[in-house]
Amino acid sequence: MTPVWITLAASAAASPVAADADRLCQVAQAAVERYAAERGWHADVRCRAAARVTEAAALQAVDPPAGTALRSGPVTWDVRVQVPNTAAYVQRVPLTVSWTAPAWVSLRNLTLGSQLQAADVELQTRRWPDGLRVNAARSDAPPSGRLRQAVRAGDLVTGDQLLPMDALVRGDRVAAVLAEGAMEIRMPAQLLAAARVGERARAQVAGRPVALEGVLVDAQTLKVDGP
Repeated sequence: MTPVWITLAASAAASPVAADADRLCQVAQAAVERYAAERGWHADVRCRAAARVTEAAALQAVDPPAGTALRSGPVTWDVRVQVPNTAAYVQRVPLTVSWTAPAWVSLRNLTLGSQLQAADVELQTRRWPDGLRVNAARSDAPPSGRLRQAVRAGDLVTGDQLLPMDALVRGDRVAAVLAEGAMEIRMPAQLLAAARVGERARAQVAGRPVALEGVLVDAQTLKVDGP
């Protein structure tokens, strides 16, 4: 897309300082709203402060690079400032943004390790909570996997909260296998953290004060390290 340069003149009634700040705010706010609209989202934007620029300056909002993690809450938006006969520079405009976008929402309380089912979630347009990376949901790509944390009804469900379906989570039961010479001892244990087959893991055996460490050789077996 060809960059659009925006020059906003201050109104006669506005003071020079206020007009200078308003120009940067207006350009940044318009850029955020356009960015959201192009993706079918909505953005509520408030400018927290702005530097001064001269009326002769041309302003160009700069979209964040592809893949940038966008979150609701305090953000900065870059605006390129070009003053005649002066080198251009980028001014970071501080904003507070609330993003509203499609999201998968849990319809019930789900426990740690639950295998997510299609009936557990519904596609809704929601305001994304502050601090949560906006990863807009698609109707043709429902979430799947095991929950790495408990989820309450009404909470958003994102890929960051999910493990692959074949992953194990904290509390899953396995057989801890310890080889002693020609003997093999198998003890029931519980995993202490999420892990996948082939990865190292720790498990606790009831009555043993020290956790056992080893490799998950399959979804039911932890081969414990030798002495």
